Amino acid sequence: MSFVQWVRVRRMIEEVALEPKQTFWNMNMNLLLDAAIVEWAKVFGSHDTEDTHWKNVIPADQHEATRAALLKHLGLTPEQWKAEREGMIAYRNQLVSHHDLEATVAKIPRFDVPLQAAFFMFDRIRAITDQEWLGNIPTALDSWSKTVAGNMRVIVCKAHSATKTLPSNVLDN
Repeated sequence: MSFVQWVRVRRMIEEVALEPKQTFWNMNMNLLLDAAIVEWAKVFGSHDTEDTHWKNVIPADQHEATRAALLKHLGLTPEQWKAEREGMIAYRNQLVSHHDLEATVAKIPRFDVPLQAAFFMFDRIRAITDQEWLGNIPTALDSWSKTVAGNMRVIVCKAHSATKTLPSNVLDN
């Protein structure tokens, strides 16, 4: 859930606080980016090391059906999904979790496919989980995350309004 929330809030800040460029807003967007990737990898990273990886939550006899349904939902081939997943994991491994001086990551993830994967897996896991145990966990991750970002938008707009008259403090390269 945090992954989707971080992505939505980051995108909202990008809309509100794009200009003038301020270190404060850039830093917050970068922190949200890094946090989002770490959270996504907890579900889609390595099933050997992540207790919350979907393969460790969904029963083994449902893995193949779940993977097939995920690919169908995303409209991707297994190879395309592998490339998308590996891109996210490489970004996390080379630029977030570790400082790889020989990083090969070419671009910052946009998260469109990872978001759709998260929505799918949230619904899939929620459907097989004891509903009483879930308590107040949202029933729809997509709409919940939009509400969270919308609620934060008011705060971000006020904060940006207080800083937008300041000149840019981001150095040009």
